[in-house]
Amino acid sequence: MSRFQSRPEFAESGDPVPGNMTDRTGTLGVILAGGGSRRFGMPKDTAILGGIPLLQHVVARARPQVARLALSVGAADVANAQLPVIRDHAPGEGPLAGILAALENAAAEGFAFVATFPCDAPFFPANLIDHLRSGMQDGVDCTMARRGKDCHYVFGLWRTSCLPRLQAAFALGARSMRKLGDTLECCYVDFPLQGDGPDGNAFFNINRPDDLAAAEAWLKQLRASS
Repeated sequence: MSRFQSRPEFAESGDPVPGNMTDRTGTLGVILAGGGSRRFGMPKDTAILGGIPLLQHVVARARPQVARLALSVGAADVANAQLPVIRDHAPGEGPLAGILAALENAAAEGFAFVATFPCDAPFFPANLIDHLRSGMQDGVDCTMARRGKDCHYVFGLWRTSCLPRLQAAFALGARSMRKLGDTLECCYVDFPLQGDGPDGNAFFNINRPDDLAAAEAWLKQLRASS
């Protein structure tokens, strides 16, 4: 039986410190960039949005929300990452492989939590991780973002202590983010329908060249109105 809970939406509001703290001092942030970018047609890290690389938009929003920020990659390097790199142990096996590598690194470094961000979603909320922490109650292993009916599994906050169970499930063939409730106690945290990004979608992600064009148009409109 799937073990996903829900938490209602609420309004917005250095060196790592080991332990069970749920504030940002105990959280390693990891941008997942191990995908093949097949639909995009070229490595997404080379895409330019608003005059700077797409990855830099993600870094700018993620860095203030965590104690330390790193980049999870697959077989290929990411150009000019300027971040510590964590390599997937199973390149090409989807985001769960990158999350596992991030959790292993966090456990070795003494972090209690890992926050994960996709590399192709540049408009996510500046208080994303604070929201996700609100669902991290006793017994919950991970929290994930939800906007309306859309679940954004890669925007997550993970307890490092769930690593052994996730490793065991991965070894047995688990790859689906949607089925993580079969292995972990997970909680959806609801976010407002209106935020930054095209159509007010703060979780807008860039999968195709048309998506990049839509993101560029939204940025131009934002700058023109400011």
